[in-house]
Amino acid sequence: MKEPVYIGFANKIAAMIDSEIYKAEDKLPSLRSLHKENGLSIGTVLQAFNYLIDKGLITSREKSGYFVNHRPGKKLPLPQALPVSLSERSVHIDKLLQKLRNDETGRNFVSFANALPDHRLLPFNSIKRAIQQTSRDISGNYLMLESRYGNRQLREEIAKRSFLWKGSTHADELIITNGATEAILCCLQTVTKPGDTVLVQDPCYYGVMQVLECLDLKIATIPSHPETGIAVNDLKAACKKLNIKACVLVSNFNNPDGASISTEGKKQIAEFANTHHIPVIEDDLYGELFFRGSRPDTIKAYDTDGWVMYCNSFTKTLVPGFRIGWCAAGRFAYEVARIKSMHNGSTSNFNQRVVLQLLSSGSYERHLQKFRLELNKNLIRTTNLIEQHFPEGTKVTRPNGGLVIWVEVPENINVVAFQEKAFQHEVSYAPGEIFSAKGDYQHYMRISYCNLWENKVQKALIELGRILSEVYESSVGRAG
Repeated sequence: MKEPVYIGFANKIAAMIDSEIYKAEDKLPSLRSLHKENGLSIGTVLQAFNYLIDKGLITSREKSGYFVNHRPGKKLPLPQALPVSLSERSVHIDKLLQKLRNDETGRNFVSFANALPDHRLLPFNSIKRAIQQTSRDISGNYLMLESRYGNRQLREEIAKRSFLWKGSTHADELIITNGATEAILCCLQTVTKPGDTVLVQDPCYYGVMQVLECLDLKIATIPSHPETGIAVNDLKAACKKLNIKACVLVSNFNNPDGASISTEGKKQIAEFANTHHIPVIEDDLYGELFFRGSRPDTIKAYDTDGWVMYCNSFTKTLVPGFRIGWCAAGRFAYEVARIKSMHNGSTSNFNQRVVLQLLSSGSYERHLQKFRLELNKNLIRTTNLIEQHFPEGTKVTRPNGGLVIWVEVPENINVVAFQEKAFQHEVSYAPGEIFSAKGDYQHYMRISYCNLWENKVQKALIELGRILSEVYESSVGRAG
């Protein structure tokens, strides 16, 4: 899908704001002057300005023009990536997860721990209409079991969307699953056996590590830099040194550090997988949630011989409770479908048909356009409050999409131990330790920005910063 002219123009202005060509409180050129200088209609320029207003970058002042919004003067540095450590180990993440507090209660409790969108940000009316429309089918076909591959029409709609990320996926290689986690699990079961070693990026989403633990697989890691993602040379070195049977990689907006692999990196990984016959399981759960330009490409887009197994889901973008995921498994499609059918037969027929209605009617795409704007505004608000209220020495990522940011606080704050204090103040976050197979990241935390932004959310984040600062100042005082 070609990017609208007004969005392309708006992104140019946004880039100038990011690079501080236009600083806070600067007045932007008038609609008329931009119309003349760029050969765009006044309507297109106005659309671009409204888009930037929605993103929280500029504001309109009556009879005065358009001005750049104030953003904190300091830019916090990026969290530190860990050094390369080419070794393999068993995974024991579940016991750690069970120790974490998750009994959030009370109307004033705010969770920044869950990377799931607030239900009030979802297209409730569109979903309700799709449910009603599906249930009106007098044939009653939605009451029956689907095939192991899933609803054919839904797979065709998903295949059509692959051109957005430069892919050419065919419906015949798609399998509908119960969320992306099942897709990853089935892919791993297809290409590994207990005791094999799987390569992931570090930090890594704990759900992937739970799957590895469940399948009795070993883990090897390569570091992810929050700005540049993984280094392909690290991947090649790990595969050369260790007996890697598969790689599980998040291509866009990694959870938790928001890192994306570059287009060149994606091409090289696909080429390496096809040349050396090492399966790459690509998790692109957040690819639709981009904030700049057009939808990012994927490793799968450059797969020539079916060694990339692409996994995605509508859990983070549309209907979390329906658990509709999918997998483009390439040369492994038959075996992945067979294993999926052994787990639980087929995915809910009714839920698949509701999602089909949302895709084919255009409701999903319209929702995404609004959802991305809200998330981007929340990201800006969250980052601003962290810069203003978290302790000195805090570092934070600056993702261009996704639902979470990765925060490094001063080393003398153990965020697992700090959790109890945060709970007492009715706020929670995800401690960094659960994103490591080695128990690292003890002074890191993942904060989600997918709540509906309201006063109690803002107050909770300020309060979290305040009590973190208290703990930091107290520890510095003791050290002194």
